[in-house]
Amino acid sequence: MKKLVNKGAAVLLIAGLAAGHGANTDSKSQGGTGGGGGEKPITLTMWAGTGFKDIEGYDSKNYGDWEKAKAKEFQKLHPNVTIQVESVPFTDIEQKVNVAVAGNNPPDILYDNIPIRISKHARNGVLEELDDVVKDDKADWKDAFLNIGTINGKLYAPPLGSVPQVVFLNKTIFEKKGVTLPADRSWTWNEMKDALKKVADKNTYGIAYFAKNEQADQVMVNNLLSAGAEWANKDFTQYTVNSPQGVEALSFMLSLADEGLVAPGTATMDINANFELFKQGKLAILNHTSPVYGDIEAGKKNGAVDPSVEPYGIVPIVKEGVTPKITVTGENGYAIFKQDNAEKKKMAIEFVKFLTQPDNIKAINKATYGISARKSATYEIQNKDASQLFELLNKLDIIDLGKNKPYFATLRQKFYPEMQAAFLKSKSPKQALDDFVKNANELAAKK
Repeated sequence: MKKLVNKGAAVLLIAGLAAGHGANTDSKSQGGTGGGGGEKPITLTMWAGTGFKDIEGYDSKNYGDWEKAKAKEFQKLHPNVTIQVESVPFTDIEQKVNVAVAGNNPPDILYDNIPIRISKHARNGVLEELDDVVKDDKADWKDAFLNIGTINGKLYAPPLGSVPQVVFLNKTIFEKKGVTLPADRSWTWNEMKDALKKVADKNTYGIAYFAKNEQADQVMVNNLLSAGAEWANKDFTQYTVNSPQGVEALSFMLSLADEGLVAPGTATMDINANFELFKQGKLAILNHTSPVYGDIEAGKKNGAVDPSVEPYGIVPIVKEGVTPKITVTGENGYAIFKQDNAEKKKMAIEFVKFLTQPDNIKAINKATYGISARKSATYEIQNKDASQLFELLNKLDIIDLGKNKPYFATLRQKFYPEMQAAFLKSKSPKQALDDFVKNANELAAKK
């Protein structure tokens, strides 16, 4: 691996480097199994920061097991290649990679969040372009996903998929109150409001919003777009969520709170606290993401979820006449750090190609209730409710929030305080959104 040039990324200038994790070794000193046909041994390192477990068909009880199994499969096809996989906790991977990059000794291959983390390394010029990974079957990749890993017009990280926003109704609560669930899995604002008035009581909260921090902020953003507002213009030079439609959406959420239909503590509640209420059978409607299905199934087995909770998923709730769209999170994928050794680069690309085959993408999205990045990687869902919902979710447009913009991490820190101010009524909905948009446009102009 050649010495990496860090182009002005002060955040990466972190002193020190943990020994033993590098890939800055020439082919003469590579370990490896020894290849047939006189091929030189090649060793590749891979760090998996947001790995998988419980993958169907694999003994993958721990994070990293699946990636290690895939490495072994690849090594059988290429006996001269050794792939050293290290699973790194999600909370640790960003700093670990930053330290390694600062020391010019990153892994060869990285699996991590693309728009928030990998994109900054692409902008700093330390990643390989990966058009070769998708060029032979590019038509099979969904454009919305390739766009996530495309920085300045070049693909640096093919994603595997993502998990979409889902509105979960506790079927048990609604049925006890005699409220009919939407057969088409969609509700308008007024339909939801009418239903909430029938189910909310002293023992049951109607719906919950959250603004404690930036976690899952894409869900709150989609609520703001539910009257037809746009988050920003196409090139993200101007943010527009403070339009009359955006103000109307935020005002609608506040009106539900005024009528006692929203769980209290909204401005200090996070998405995990909302989920806890739902698991306890105390919340009728949960705004969350698709992995809730798996968490509910597992929670019932270990006693962490009230047995009466029965999730019924619907698409995002919008004002009448507005077409629902989805926001997503978990847009993870692979990147390759710059290589001096042509053979190492070639095999690193081949391994990423191998990992992004439809069957592999299908397997990991099935385990996480995700939407696959490739059209041919659709899968059957055993959970009947989730299966019916995903037929609808896969047809909806994905909202681009500009997560791969260099200032997005700062933008998120400007967003949730304004939502808090609105729910605490220290600012009007218009003032809160105007102040956010002002900050957002200033950030966009600087970058």
